[in-house]
Amino acid sequence: MPAYENLDDHSIAGSSSVEPDSKPELPKVSGRAWGRLLKLCDLSNAAVFIVITEFFEKITYFGVRAILVLYFTKALTLSESKATSLFHVFIFLSTSFTIVGAFLSDFCFGRYRSILMLSVVYLIGTIVLSVTAIPGEMGQSVVGAFIGLFLISLGSGGIRSSMSPFGADQIGGKEEKGYRMYFSFFYFSMNLAALLAGITIPILREDVQCYDTDCYPLAFGVPAIAMLLAFVIFALGTSVYKIYPPTGNLFCKLLCATASAITNKIKWYMSKKKEGGKEHWLDWADQKYEKEIINDAKRLYNVLALYPLLPMYWALYEQQGSRWTLQAQEMDRNVGSIKLKPDQLQSLNVLFVLLLLPLFEGFVYPQFEKRKLLIQPVTRMSIGMIGAAVAFCITGIVQVQIQKWQVSPPPNGMTGLKIFNGAPCQFSIDFFKNHITMDPQMFSDSYLVPIDTFMFHIVPVNCTVPQRPLDINVTMDSETSSTLFMVRDSKTSELILKQIPDNSVKVLDNSALVRIFPVLEIPDTSSNKSLRLTCEPDAGKDLEVRPFDPSLYTPVRPGRCSLQLSGVGPSFLHVEGEVELKDGGVYTIAVYQANHTDNVTVQLNIDNWPKTVSVLWQIPQYLVISMSEILFAVTGLHLAYTQAPSSMRSVVMAVWLLTIGVGNLIVVLIAEIAIIKDQAVEFFVFALLMALISLIFIITARFYKYHPIDTKGDYHHEADKETESDSLSSEVKAPPSYTGEENKPQANR
Repeated sequence: MPAYENLDDHSIAGSSSVEPDSKPELPKVSGRAWGRLLKLCDLSNAAVFIVITEFFEKITYFGVRAILVLYFTKALTLSESKATSLFHVFIFLSTSFTIVGAFLSDFCFGRYRSILMLSVVYLIGTIVLSVTAIPGEMGQSVVGAFIGLFLISLGSGGIRSSMSPFGADQIGGKEEKGYRMYFSFFYFSMNLAALLAGITIPILREDVQCYDTDCYPLAFGVPAIAMLLAFVIFALGTSVYKIYPPTGNLFCKLLCATASAITNKIKWYMSKKKEGGKEHWLDWADQKYEKEIINDAKRLYNVLALYPLLPMYWALYEQQGSRWTLQAQEMDRNVGSIKLKPDQLQSLNVLFVLLLLPLFEGFVYPQFEKRKLLIQPVTRMSIGMIGAAVAFCITGIVQVQIQKWQVSPPPNGMTGLKIFNGAPCQFSIDFFKNHITMDPQMFSDSYLVPIDTFMFHIVPVNCTVPQRPLDINVTMDSETSSTLFMVRDSKTSELILKQIPDNSVKVLDNSALVRIFPVLEIPDTSSNKSLRLTCEPDAGKDLEVRPFDPSLYTPVRPGRCSLQLSGVGPSFLHVEGEVELKDGGVYTIAVYQANHTDNVTVQLNIDNWPKTVSVLWQIPQYLVISMSEILFAVTGLHLAYTQAPSSMRSVVMAVWLLTIGVGNLIVVLIAEIAIIKDQAVEFFVFALLMALISLIFIITARFYKYHPIDTKGDYHHEADKETESDSLSSEVKAPPSYTGEENKPQANR
């Protein structure tokens, strides 16, 4: 491990720099090609190690979270609301532990050692999660999953606050463009990892079967291997890293200086003369603390003043892994011959970021800067926040279309009722303010009726066998809707009514629910029959049925299905016509066989509509949220580093990441309180809140004061000493590139 360098030895503008004894370089690629590439990208060898490490670490993180909601609901059999809450609790802990990482890196061990130690914790967590995902006698271990996820959140959170600043430390005292380019590459690698993980891990989960179910041990095991690679790659770069020691009690000094300034300010305000006022309230600490501490405090509080408004953005953004994934599960995911998985749709976000980030850096930003637009980071962040609100408006509109095809819960005290006429007669029926005429072998619409007992008045019309009018009491004792099956007794020719509850459970993914109602005009109604349901591709199922007795709902594989009814002996009678069963649909299939004939026909009734809205309608919301991420998140990451004091960049980065955790906590609170029952309304409420926060942020950002990059802690290469010394001198005196005549710094507050 290279010796630690002292912060006091780092060159300030115009000063000489201290060079370590030796700095081994990476192997060169085809002569000078590697150096030219790094020079073009403004990246050092050490920064490349950090970017690659970030790539594999993010494969681990995004691979775990991509399938986490479905692991909760399918493997651990938790409810959707509980799964949503636990998912966002995991994200909250992952971002909240950034404070732990910042404390360890800035005040205890330094960034390098903190990353190394927490990577071990991270790796152990992934191993625990993958091992406990192996089904046992009682299924997967819930306790083991929680322990693994806790260790992962501790490791990933602790690393996140140090990794990007540690990589930026390797850039040295370059211009603003160099830092911006580094953070763009850093974010690009992170999203490339998220894209690969978001596509491949769900495939391993569903398409690879182990223990007769989805293979979660493999799906969690691959991220564990990726974390091992990240640890090895980070360690291999040790010899080329610039490693700075922790700043010790500097943060404590800053807090004490703040308290001193507040105390002195109050004393001055309470005095009668009020002489000798200060330009800034923190200047009241100058009697006891040096100017450098006071200036660091000004920079710190200046940037942190923006952060209380940021969590709402993350509350919207992070729902891609929960609410948006669950929304995709309710949509038709067949795209041509390909069936997408609900947890794969999150990859659209990272795909769009990968495609749009170079476009924004190479074309959009330069074009706007020529017109003096979108120059300030806070302006870009404001537009990004508005974009998140627009994305959730689109999400709400899509949800409205989904819910149009879903069965709405009836009002209090009411339930749904359908009628099926399985008799060979037409009937006129009066019940609860309704009058309908039903032809033979027909299903009625669904009607709202009270949960009570009421009269059915049934009058036969055009019957070949004489029938008398029938009055019968029907009792509805549940909010679950029912179907009233009307059949004629083959022996007495009397009308028989059978009230059967409809389906009340959620249809499993990639399946449809079917019940069979065999209307078989045969003398013996006591013998069971078999109905063979053969669906594409080559998925047959034999269902036991009883004449004139509706079967229970049975899950079957979706597809175009043909039917065969058991005849004499082992033979089967072909049923005329085919039925098409779609994913998520609930169906009743009525089968008719005339007495002593081989003529069997079928009629399909849709009890609950299948997944009708195409998942492609999620593309606009992912496109808009991706553009907002580039404007908000990439810019905010860059702002957090460049505007923070060099001695407390990990602290500022930790607070930046903590806003993500608070945003996830907002989602948890809303999900657990469950005030909003309608999912579409919830999306619109989030959009409205985001729009209001954006307006407040725009007003607040107008008073933000930009500072030049704090370079007093940067390390410079000896080869760049002469040129960098001059450039840094001018850089410290001049504002960054995004502050110009159109935005002169405002008066000190």
